[in-house]
Amino acid sequence: MDDQNLHPDRLSRIKRRLRKSRLLSIFMGCPYPAPRWEKAVKRVIRELGQEVRILDLGSGLDRRAPNVVNLELEANPNVDLVADGHFLPFKDEVFDAVITEAVLEHVREPKQMVAEINRVLKTHGYVCAAVPFLQGFHASPHDYQRYTVPGFDYLFSEFVKIEGGACAGPTASLHWMFREYVGLCLSFGNLLLAKLISLTVGWLTFPLVWLDYLLMYNKHSHILASAVYFIGQKNVIDTK
Repeated sequence: MDDQNLHPDRLSRIKRRLRKSRLLSIFMGCPYPAPRWEKAVKRVIRELGQEVRILDLGSGLDRRAPNVVNLELEANPNVDLVADGHFLPFKDEVFDAVITEAVLEHVREPKQMVAEINRVLKTHGYVCAAVPFLQGFHASPHDYQRYTVPGFDYLFSEFVKIEGGACAGPTASLHWMFREYVGLCLSFGNLLLAKLISLTVGWLTFPLVWLDYLLMYNKHSHILASAVYFIGQKNVIDTK
């Protein structure tokens, strides 16, 4: 039974309120480091330059660069467009890059959204995508799937892969499961209390997560990664 069934109205109101505030949104979860992902996205934005158009699909509260168009399901001060990613309100081939972070696990039809990303990308355009692998259930407002590295590569098989793999490491996975486990054990069936305990335990033990900066050097870190990523380029058939 998930949190939508237990406390749908109360939890939904709390989550919407937290998501609209940069300060309060911190309390929705621990910000696990993903240095490979962040560096890769910044590199793509930097190399493309300021004259291109970039779409951040599921942008949240931040704007990655002045030339990035922010799209979200709900309005906030940095959102340029409120729309459903399954049906992007753009013409074909209008963006030089599309970024989507922690979004595809929340959508009913990820293949349809990836097809939309492909459609709105220009020839040789870049896609930068990241999703959870080993993370607890977190509806926003829904949570449908997780991906291994090979599974995520397959989802983007229409693109030419540039790089990918683990972006949030094994310690983040262990930390997330541990704090949620303690919350469930001590909450006596009260999901709101479980979340509060989980966050308290998470922040008290958060320094352990920095071990991932060492573990990510292990080439097999993806087998226990908290999240994985894919950087690719729109596939163009060579006519030579």
